[in-house]
Amino acid sequence: MPQNYSTYQSTSQTARQCKSVQFELNHDRWRTEHIAKIIMSLPGWCSLIATICILLLVVSASDDPWLQINDEDPTLPVPDLISKYGYQVERHTATTDDGYGLTMFRVLSQQPVNSIKPPVLMMHGILGSAADFVALGPNKSLAYLLADSGYDVWLMNSRGTLYSRYHTKLPLVSKAYWDFSWHEIGYYDLPSIIDYILDVTASEKVHCIGFSQGTTAYFVLTSTRPEYNEKVALMVAMAPSAFVQLIRSPIARIMIPMVEWLAKFMASHEVYGWLPASKVLHVLRNAICPLNYPENICSEFMDLLVGPHPEAYDPKVIAVHSGHTPAGGSFNQDVHYAQIARSGLFQQYDFGREGNYRKYGSKDPPTYELERSTAPIALFYGLNDWLVHPRNVENLAKILPRVVAVKPVADKKFNHIDFLLARNVRELVYDEVIQMIEGYS
Repeated sequence: MPQNYSTYQSTSQTARQCKSVQFELNHDRWRTEHIAKIIMSLPGWCSLIATICILLLVVSASDDPWLQINDEDPTLPVPDLISKYGYQVERHTATTDDGYGLTMFRVLSQQPVNSIKPPVLMMHGILGSAADFVALGPNKSLAYLLADSGYDVWLMNSRGTLYSRYHTKLPLVSKAYWDFSWHEIGYYDLPSIIDYILDVTASEKVHCIGFSQGTTAYFVLTSTRPEYNEKVALMVAMAPSAFVQLIRSPIARIMIPMVEWLAKFMASHEVYGWLPASKVLHVLRNAICPLNYPENICSEFMDLLVGPHPEAYDPKVIAVHSGHTPAGGSFNQDVHYAQIARSGLFQQYDFGREGNYRKYGSKDPPTYELERSTAPIALFYGLNDWLVHPRNVENLAKILPRVVAVKPVADKKFNHIDFLLARNVRELVYDEVIQMIEGYS
């Protein structure tokens, strides 16, 4: 049985006054857009260097007494982090058809539950991991809330992340190992994981909850292998990322035309993927962006990347998240997003004219047939999400055949990363998600 640890309550500080929303002309928006204009006006190489430097950093913000997490959480492996707060955690491994070993963490309730409910699979975002869903700590993180409600919770770690760096034949340092994008995560990883969960739990269906890239992989799965729709009770898509051409983030807009060149440049130096976060990088981030100084360069970067909402976060949450992110991944995942942002289409990886003829038999990559994604799905999106525009979500909702809910988050300042880190995400999103899952159980 896991050991119980005492929890930590951070000291109370006066909360900062609410600042801006995307739709109001105020200081926060001016500050964010002013920095955006400066970066965008720099010559190409200067803006590239500035962007790369900023990408080494992670965000910070304000403080609040509602957290139970403490200073060791950023450096604890995810299983230790979960068991620290009294939850039973199991480690499971599934092997994909193309040979990748995937680690899942199974979170069980602290208390025995009488009713039997379907398992819940949680799918993380790009460069994320299972840590995405436990960073807020007990009584706040969605994984813990589901476990407290009696659900059998499974946290995936997709190929290339810190916890899933194994292959039956390919060495980790080989180019072939890293030759994947989120297409392979959807086409190979998710089927293996779902089948494994259903086999272990003897369930007929699984609930799915995805954030950002987790939703992208799900759309790949259900459109290319539609038989898996029958195995999904309900899909909850937070920041659903299929159409992403209306990106408002200046950081992302700068990177879109450069990401393929950067991937090729790194490949020429035999580097094919993102390294996972380390204790050294965590110490460096804290030195550059101290937690006691909320309006630092990391906070500014967060505003520019996902949308301005600095007062939404507690610095301890940001520290936990940055301690576990990036969790690793292939550069091809970023390239694939850049491609669909440019094309405006939700389509397979573009290998170029000759490569496409070899791979697909046509000059252009095929689009994913979202009409084949027939399992019930609920879409949650932020009005201030600078990576997934509300109009893109509304267009997606018109194509998917079985949308049961389209939910803009009530807080107009709610952005992309708020689905994981915002201090009010439970009240705004998670409680309703659990209610919806109950209705489909």
